[in-house]
Amino acid sequence: MKHLTAENDFDRMKKVIALADIMLSETESVLDNKWAEFDRQRTVASHIAEHGMKNPVIVLANGDKYKFCASGARLQYAVKNGYTHIDAILVDDESEVRPLMIEQAKTEDLYLDEQYIHRWWETEAK
Repeated sequence: MKHLTAENDFDRMKKVIALADIMLSETESVLDNKWAEFDRQRTVASHIAEHGMKNPVIVLANGDKYKFCASGARLQYAVKNGYTHIDAILVDDESEVRPLMIEQAKTEDLYLDEQYIHRWWETEAK
């Protein structure tokens, strides 16, 4: 088992999940995805390689699998670098995803260049 661990937990229980069990659709696991790569993903990947993963991915239970909800750049890094397992926060309901995404996004200025921080939660509140 090659496990990508996350430093933060946002006061929630982290769970170690097999990447093969995280689904993008009913039939496509994250391992099957053809990842697009942009500067932001490369920046996140460089930071993880140098400092470790700060935030866990977010998933929703879906039978014996998990539905991918957020944190694609971290999943992309794990898949491309041969990890088999990743730390995740398991949410019970999709309504929990957005607030948790905002909590995580607010930490991005600690490791991302300003040009890659979108602060989408600020414009939605207006």
